[in-house]
Amino acid sequence: MSELFGPLRAAGPVAAETGDAAWLTALLDVEAALAGALADAGVIAPEHAEAIAAACKPELYDAAEIGAAATAVGNPAASVVRALTARVADPAAAGVVHLGATSQDIMDTAAMVIAARSIDALLVDLAACTELLARLTEQHAATPAVGRSLLQQALPITFGLTTAGWLSALGAASDRVTQVRVALPAVQFGGAVGTLASLGADGPATSAAFARRLNLVEPELPWHTDRTRITETAGALGTLAAAVAKIGRDLTLLSQTEIGEVSEHAPGHGGSSTMPHKRNPIAAVCAVAAAAQAPGLVATLLAAAPDLQRGAGAWHAEWQPFTELLRSTGSAVSWLRTSLSRLRIHPARMRRNLAATGGALLAERVSTALIPQLGRLTAHEVVGECVARADGRLTFADALQGHPRLAGLLDRAEIDALVEPSTYLGSTQFFLGRALAEHAGRQRPGAGNRSSLDTGPPPPACDGHAEPVAVVRDGVRAGPRTTGPVDLRSESSGDGSGEAVLLVNALGSDLSIWDDYVRPLVDNGFRVIRCDTRGHGDSPVPLGPYSLADLGRDLEAVLDRHGVESAHVIGISLGAMTGLWLARHRPQRVGRLVACCTSARPGNPQLWRARAARARAEGMAAIATASVERWFTSEFAAAHPTFVAGKRLLTADTPAEGYAACCDALADIDLLDELPAITAPTLVLSTAQDPAFTPDDGKAIADRIPGARFRIIDNAAHLGTVEQPGSFLAAIADHLQEFS
Repeated sequence: MSELFGPLRAAGPVAAETGDAAWLTALLDVEAALAGALADAGVIAPEHAEAIAAACKPELYDAAEIGAAATAVGNPAASVVRALTARVADPAAAGVVHLGATSQDIMDTAAMVIAARSIDALLVDLAACTELLARLTEQHAATPAVGRSLLQQALPITFGLTTAGWLSALGAASDRVTQVRVALPAVQFGGAVGTLASLGADGPATSAAFARRLNLVEPELPWHTDRTRITETAGALGTLAAAVAKIGRDLTLLSQTEIGEVSEHAPGHGGSSTMPHKRNPIAAVCAVAAAAQAPGLVATLLAAAPDLQRGAGAWHAEWQPFTELLRSTGSAVSWLRTSLSRLRIHPARMRRNLAATGGALLAERVSTALIPQLGRLTAHEVVGECVARADGRLTFADALQGHPRLAGLLDRAEIDALVEPSTYLGSTQFFLGRALAEHAGRQRPGAGNRSSLDTGPPPPACDGHAEPVAVVRDGVRAGPRTTGPVDLRSESSGDGSGEAVLLVNALGSDLSIWDDYVRPLVDNGFRVIRCDTRGHGDSPVPLGPYSLADLGRDLEAVLDRHGVESAHVIGISLGAMTGLWLARHRPQRVGRLVACCTSARPGNPQLWRARAARARAEGMAAIATASVERWFTSEFAAAHPTFVAGKRLLTADTPAEGYAACCDALADIDLLDELPAITAPTLVLSTAQDPAFTPDDGKAIADRIPGARFRIIDNAAHLGTVEQPGSFLAAIADHLQEFS
């Protein structure tokens, strides 16, 4: 194996199972097993078998010498037999080394041993890949993304549908490789022409014992010229390599600067020799490169057709491509596992790409909606004209609204609903549920997965991953719901040795609402951690509904990821409720608590469920306008129109399912009875003009938490931390420093 290219082309555990040392070990293991089988069948004395086995230790031989000697006889098995015979001290035992076998018997059986060991190692990496893909599928089940056809934007999908496709293909390939591993690796034992004539009547018993000792299949008859065991194994490996190559290729495409929807992150990896700005998806690239070796190797193996009872050169031609195919496929799977473990998903970039056509991505939907009034051809023509007019200065929705043929047919609200990507996903969630259910079935013992092979330790589980749970809405199975913590996007600022402060956002916002707080807190010696709530900002969007406990466990996972045992938690609105949950249920994780503009019982559940239903049905445009009116006082909005418009876009850009699923959580929140158990020093801050959660809501919290303090801040509405950062910062700083 090349020392220069080996680390790239022979990555992962399969490499160790396919090198010269592995082959030498397999050849000697086969000879030892043959001797034991001959003893089992009563052909040779047990002590002779033991003497042969004692000499079958690979450290006693030099692979280079074995290989050099092989040139005289045409294969390494013969030179192994000679070296082994010379090593066995007892002349009687030495005389029965390799009894009944021919060189091809040993080479083919060793190839099967190599294949079995390599596939066992490969399946561990493969199981880890499918687990990582299943977790991505759950977490991004509702993350909006672009579906592309012929590399062009076609229709909206979710990123979870993309990963579900990868999972399904990789799972099917895994099934086939597992079937091959169970059914195909067989001993080869036929002697010179497949009759075992030299063993007389003891041939069948020896063959059966030979298979038992190596834990391989006993074939119906010797397969010297029936190479289907090789070719079927090659086909399964080639199919797996193709599945890996597809995923790796997709990852490289999605990592392009112009797309930027995923990226690999690992310290010291992905750099360029001349362009320091680049972050290359090196592991995905290496997976594609390794997988690209497979088609040629498979073709070579398919072409190695033997002649008569023993091929002249055909089986000799298999050794290297078969070994290389195992190695390259194992390397491809290993690199894919590395890529997936390094992968970062960028939902915000996905949404920007989704909006790149100005709504024209939904042209098919609009055409379909207009067919009853205009007919198919006219609807297609009119919509095509509107797409042509949507040139960046004019959105597709504006073009539809201004087209004379559509006057009186569609009002602006109907147009906005039609061009909302999140409401045109068809059977996406049904398909996701199927893919995850199939994956879960593979993980059960006896379901045909690697657990039935008992070949080594199980693959590492992803923390928090559990079997998907079906969600039912209005009697319809809607898809999978993740049951573990979500990998939230998070940022850490300041000295890692400082006391940690965790900032938690309001519904319909992201971590940017804390921009004014980071530097002052860092300057006061704190380490500031902030994150996007699940379904918000640049965090994954799993399918809802969510619960407050889900959101709280997500925060725990953020602290774990940043190596923080305990943090001071500052939250606003829903973020503050999550902080209250954390302080109640995970008191060791919360130092001091600040709850801003919040409530322990946030209103009428029917109101929240109605808002969730509206978001899912219509998207976020109308909801964003209503939200921003609650967020800021009219005076502030009039004085800062551009700023307020930007915050409206923040809510409008929130994924509809993420917002709706958090509304589902709000509908079920009632913390009043839990508040007396909170022990963290707590400050509750309300604003005088908050139309959502009044000062009475804040005081109700403070009255129930032992020792909690309460303060009202004037001249601010619901998003008071943003409208009056100076006043809030001063109160927060006093609270944190008083208990330091």
